[in-house]
Amino acid sequence: MFLKLFDSVKITRGAKNAIILDTSTGFLQLIPIAFFDLLSNEHQNYSVLKKQLDNESLEALEEYLNFIIENKLGVILNTKKELSTFQNTSEFKETPSFVDYLILDVNDSDVLDDVLVKQICDLRIKYLQIRFSEVGLNEIIKVISNLNLFNDSSINEVSLVANYDLQLVTFIKENHYKISNKFLHFVLHSSDEQDSQTLEHVQLSIIKNRINIPLSCGLIDLKNVNLNRNFYLEAKQHNTCLNKKISIDVKGNIKNCPSMLQSFGNIKDITLENALNHPEFKKYWNLTKDSIEVCKDCEFRYICTDCRAYTEQTSFNKEGLDTSKPLKCGYNPYTGEWEEWSINPLKQKAIQHYGMQDFIKRV
Repeated sequence: MFLKLFDSVKITRGAKNAIILDTSTGFLQLIPIAFFDLLSNEHQNYSVLKKQLDNESLEALEEYLNFIIENKLGVILNTKKELSTFQNTSEFKETPSFVDYLILDVNDSDVLDDVLVKQICDLRIKYLQIRFSEVGLNEIIKVISNLNLFNDSSINEVSLVANYDLQLVTFIKENHYKISNKFLHFVLHSSDEQDSQTLEHVQLSIIKNRINIPLSCGLIDLKNVNLNRNFYLEAKQHNTCLNKKISIDVKGNIKNCPSMLQSFGNIKDITLENALNHPEFKKYWNLTKDSIEVCKDCEFRYICTDCRAYTEQTSFNKEGLDTSKPLKCGYNPYTGEWEEWSINPLKQKAIQHYGMQDFIKRV
């Protein structure tokens, strides 16, 4: 008797716990490491194993197997021949484009001009995020009104992050059908109320939490994990926060991420393509969680983002890359416990390094 997990089901071992995840349904559960060790060996013959166990261990094994079947995570097979008929397809498929994501931080509506739009279209970018910082309503509406310039581009989705404004909500509701033919997601923060609405191809999310751009980036939380199958597979080969990503900060500097220090030129002086061709631009793209201190022992590492902009500043590899644990993570994989990251005494030096003292007080 053999147990075969479905292709959508993934298991990950940590220092203290393991997880089992169904990427097709979003099912996520902690499991004991002993159960992980069993599941990771799909050639385990459970008929033979059962004969070797005492009554208490046999009862535990039956409970594990029932857990898999009842939650539709796998199937019981009778022979190795049946097992061999299942094909594993757990390989990450690279997209043909050189870069997929662009984050654009805006404090001047003129930045999204015809020249930048053409560069974005020429790079065949698929996901565009526009974040407004200290920009007036008229300037925001001007940028939104230019989104139709991407109608014939390869962009699949545009997300926009701005401070909540009732007039902005009214504009979106009255014009959603003509702004763009792309999927649009508006995230309006710092509101007194929470709300979520779908207006044809436009998603409007109104939240109470304040988003401080760029200091709010990099928060590690179970509510923020990504249970998508492609994300899980990408995390095994690449850095899921920076892989195939480019950004432009509020000053026009082209970076891996707006929060990172290193700039590869300014959009006023250099094209996005030339910045991408800089020999150091991709240096973090393949830095996986398996190479990050503490994270490499965490059971959540393949469903969690990896912020390289805000880290604990404790570890660097021989190439000079920062391999420290993300600063805004309060999880300890060695104890299996979560704590508020900002009060951890070991993180205070890094908090001061990034000048986050006032930001933390407001959160």
